[in-house]
Amino acid sequence: MNNILSFDSIFIVNPIRKYYLLKIKKLLQQDKLTQNKLILYRLDKENIFIRDKANLSGASIDVSMANIDALSLQFYRYLEKSKSCERLKIKNQKLYSLYTRQLKLKLGGVLKCAYRIQNIQHGTNERLEIISDKQTVSMIQEALLFLNYSSNKIHWKSNLTLTICITLNSLIMRAAAIFKMLFTPTTLPKEYFYKHVSDEVPTILITMPRRRPKDFFASYVEELGPKFNILLYSVGFLNHAPCDYERIRIKRRMGFLSGFFKLEYLCFDAKSYIADTLLIFKNHSNLNMSIDVVNELFKNNIDAHITRLQTNVLDNYLALKAKQKGIFILGDIQEEIFYCDEAVCPSESEFTESVKLAIADSNKITFRGSNSLIQYRLSNFTNNDERYLNQLLEIDLRQKIIFYASDPSKEESQRYLTEKFLFNCFANNSEFTFVIKTHTQDDGKITNYAYLDSGKPSNIFLIGDATQKTRIASKKFKIFNEFNFNLAVATSDGFLTSSSSSILQALALDIKSGIVDLFNNGFYDYLVGYNAVSLINSKNSLAQFLDSKYLPINDSTLRFCGLKNNGKFNLGDHLKLSLEKYNYDNERKNSSIL
Repeated sequence: MNNILSFDSIFIVNPIRKYYLLKIKKLLQQDKLTQNKLILYRLDKENIFIRDKANLSGASIDVSMANIDALSLQFYRYLEKSKSCERLKIKNQKLYSLYTRQLKLKLGGVLKCAYRIQNIQHGTNERLEIISDKQTVSMIQEALLFLNYSSNKIHWKSNLTLTICITLNSLIMRAAAIFKMLFTPTTLPKEYFYKHVSDEVPTILITMPRRRPKDFFASYVEELGPKFNILLYSVGFLNHAPCDYERIRIKRRMGFLSGFFKLEYLCFDAKSYIADTLLIFKNHSNLNMSIDVVNELFKNNIDAHITRLQTNVLDNYLALKAKQKGIFILGDIQEEIFYCDEAVCPSESEFTESVKLAIADSNKITFRGSNSLIQYRLSNFTNNDERYLNQLLEIDLRQKIIFYASDPSKEESQRYLTEKFLFNCFANNSEFTFVIKTHTQDDGKITNYAYLDSGKPSNIFLIGDATQKTRIASKKFKIFNEFNFNLAVATSDGFLTSSSSSILQALALDIKSGIVDLFNNGFYDYLVGYNAVSLINSKNSLAQFLDSKYLPINDSTLRFCGLKNNGKFNLGDHLKLSLEKYNYDNERKNSSIL
């Protein structure tokens, strides 16, 4: 029996894509009765095999996504010792260290593929032949080695045609990415802001987000008060400098990638896969600028750095630079971080295994008691419309609406099966209208597949994100330039998602909510455990959710989730005390050495 399993997503250029997919189809069709074969393939932009019954990419892996998240970071550090491509640098900075988030996500997909292979072989003595390109074979073998798994029943076979296709595509895409880096203008501002309060107070460094930087400044930066001199860099553009802040221009220096033509990165092994991940990236246009921003900021005397996330080169490099200089790093965790001296978590629920890996001493963790990211998302929101989605979509005001927030998970097969399940269920329930909103990074391709394969139910509405207006997969998606997500949640008769953090927004807005998990991934399992949301993993559990009445969430659960603000935590005061202790400990260490 022949099956296929997706290894990774990749853009394959034509005509290479046609030859690659044709070869996958031939491998899938040939010698079906001789022995078990598993073909590992790269997802192409259309994911044409997602609806194939031989596709095992949606199978459960029997490992929670929280554990995969932590394991992928451990795998990243494991590979750093031998496969880090340390000669790939720009302005003397290793790309491997700069693109932690991007590599970690890729490695998470590799590990999930490895776990699925383990599960296929579990409890069987049958021989399995795994076929793929040489690079993929090498990378999966590395993952299985990391997981301490071996089997003499697995036979690995590198297919020459697939290897040639992937190699040629890699070289073309690398060249395209470098060209884009050199000739595409940066989207980052070329200035930062500085507020000097006094020579007697510490100087801290903060970045602001791309979206709604003014709101973030008002709700976050201003609350720090006059306790600090502040260096401020906004990823999003500010037309006017904040009050009392000096606007400072950033000096630009052109930098080029070194190590690009090293033969060790052009071969067909795990190291070449890492090199591909580092070199083939759509946001290289901001690479030079990110390094220039950080280098200019650190020309100032800085005492502490508040890092909210380390998911892009700029924020990642800020933390790395601060670490190198011995500057105190406080992680005020809103998204993923990889290193800090001390951390502030929104709540106990956010103290994940990944957070524990980011901080050397687990005792240096403080719970804010409120989720600042959710507060930021809900800032200035007022519910001034009783039936927002009904009016927006021209649906009878008496019709009940269930609102679903999709997520651009790399697990496309699982997302397809999940959304198809929901579409089929609601197609047979005329009491409800089901509205699905795609993520800002999602072109709606997978959702459209699920919609078509469920028979295009008339009570299903697809809403695409305005950022994907020119790339949306189908005209069936309605796109609104000013779509109010909070209002859509607040005025719905129930909210659903699989993995989106918007589930916390729904709880904060006091809306009946559920987590759809057909594959035992364990997203937000603590919310299920606290009975804050319903677990939907079958038709029966979905029916129970729809029939159930909303039960108010108790205060202890809200506090555990960081949605019950007790108003006691002050970030500025906490930072000042933490910095004083950090400096005191360092002075003691230095004096003991002397």
